[in-house]
Amino acid sequence: MAGTIQRHPVSPVSALRLFFVAGWRSNLALFRWMRPSAFIPTLIGVPALQLIFFVHLGRYLDTQPVSYYALGNALHACAMAGLFAPAMSLAGERFAGTLPALLATPANRTLMFAGRTVTAVLVGCSSTVVMLILGSVLTDFRLPAEGIVPISAAILVTAASCSAFGLLVGAAGLRTREAILLGNLVLYLMLLVCGINIPRESLPDGLRLIGEIMPMTHGIAAARQAFTGSGPVTGLLLVELGKGLSFLVLAVLTLRFLERGSRRAASLDEV
Repeated sequence: MAGTIQRHPVSPVSALRLFFVAGWRSNLALFRWMRPSAFIPTLIGVPALQLIFFVHLGRYLDTQPVSYYALGNALHACAMAGLFAPAMSLAGERFAGTLPALLATPANRTLMFAGRTVTAVLVGCSSTVVMLILGSVLTDFRLPAEGIVPISAAILVTAASCSAFGLLVGAAGLRTREAILLGNLVLYLMLLVCGINIPRESLPDGLRLIGEIMPMTHGIAAARQAFTGSGPVTGLLLVELGKGLSFLVLAVLTLRFLERGSRRAASLDEV
C-alpha cells in the first residue's frame, strides 16, 4: 500500500554497522568534531572551570573533603557530552532539513538512534578522565589502586545513563525547538539534586526524590564509595545501569510516538 514502509530482517553484521558506523558518522557530520577549536573549549574547558571553581569553594567552606568535590564534578563532566550529543543529533537533523529523509528510511529506529549514544559515552568518559587528572593536579586527590576498576565502571555506567537520558531529551526535538534548552536545564539541575556538590541528605524530600530518578546520582555515589573503600558498589552500579536502560527504552518509545504525531501534523520540516 502507498505510504507503507516495508522493513526486512537485517543480518547481525548490518545491525552492528548501523549501530556503530551510522552513529559515528552522524556525530562527525553534525558536530564537526574534527575541529579542536570547538571540541576542546566545550567538553574540556567548561568542565575544567567548573571543577576548579567548586574545588576551591569547597576547600574554603571546608564542609566536605576536597576529594568530594573533585570526584563529583569530574563525573559531572560526562553529562555534557551525554546530554547534548544525542539531543543535538536530532535537533541538528531537523535544523538541517535531513530529518524527514532520515525517518523515511526502513532502517531500524532503535539501532539508528541508540547508536548515536556510543560516541557520547566515549567522549564523556574521556572528559571525565581528563577532569580526574586535573583534580589530582589541583589537590591532593589521588585514586586508590584498588578503586581504579570500580571507579572506571562507575564512569562508564554514568556516561551511558546520561547519554540515554540525552536521547530522551532529544526526542522532544521532534515536537519542539527547545530540546537544547531542556538539556541545559537538566544539566544544571544535576548540580543541585544528584549529590555532585551538595550532599543529598541535606536536600528537601522532593528534591531528593528527583535526584533518585535523575541519571548520574547512583553512579557518583558508587564512585565515592569505591574511592573511600566504604563498601561494595555493585548494587549502586546496577541501579544506575537500570535507570539508563529505562531511559533508553522510554526514549525509543517517545521517538516512535512523536514521529507518528509529527507525520500526521506535517511538522518534521518546521525549524
